[in-house]
Amino acid sequence: MSDDLFRGRWVLITGASSGFGEDFARQLAARGAHLILSARSEAKLRALGEELSSKHRVEHRVVTKDLAVAGGADSLADDVLALGVEVDHVINNAGFGIGGPFSELGAKRAAEMLRLNCEALTVLTAKLLPPMVARGRGGFLQVASVAGFQPTPYMSVYGASKAYVVNFTVGLAEELRGTGVRMSALCPGPVATGFQAAAGIEIAPQQRASVLSSEETVRRGIEAYVANNTVFVPGAVNKLGGIAAKFLPRALVARAAGQMMKNRGRA
Repeated sequence: MSDDLFRGRWVLITGASSGFGEDFARQLAARGAHLILSARSEAKLRALGEELSSKHRVEHRVVTKDLAVAGGADSLADDVLALGVEVDHVINNAGFGIGGPFSELGAKRAAEMLRLNCEALTVLTAKLLPPMVARGRGGFLQVASVAGFQPTPYMSVYGASKAYVVNFTVGLAEELRGTGVRMSALCPGPVATGFQAAAGIEIAPQQRASVLSSEETVRRGIEAYVANNTVFVPGAVNKLGGIAAKFLPRALVARAAGQMMKNRGRA
């Protein structure tokens, strides 16, 4: 059933050169999807696209773009629409986080994070959604995080940006009810990818029980999207953490999260 959803359809994947994005590309190509790969690294994207096209006999396109700069998402959407193919699915995966006190982050870096994690995702959804609604099929898999369920001291901008993604997705899912277009937020817990190195954080010992591989996280995320789950948290431990964040006092959750980050040397 899941193969039928993607086979012969075009899928746009942002942040496709590594981590989740690369795994989405590999798994969706194996399901017969044609790929539009986007990130900043043209060489990596072309190598990945050629490999997957040869292995799975699917088509691919490469659109190099930096979504953290002003106008990047608008430009990407226009370039994708100009390809002349029907984009049925969008994996809004591009994003980054930085650990440490907000007072040391700097306004420029904070703005770039919001532009990539929130603005780019919103712009791409706004520009690529109308054709899907007109056709009565397609959808968006928005990559959020369990950090979006709670305050995240020492990663406050990142956590807030992912809370936006979760609520944006849930709101649109209700708007799109009955249209044939799906809207799903994938909310991973800690995963061993290049994200941690870029963010300057490490997976804490107490989190290791909740760690899934990138490949497994993506596999479960795709199946949740196929099942039309609006919000999906992969892993039992991560699900429990999300539930606890909903019912415990917000100040208590923030204090516990802040202490964990301090123990990891981010404060």
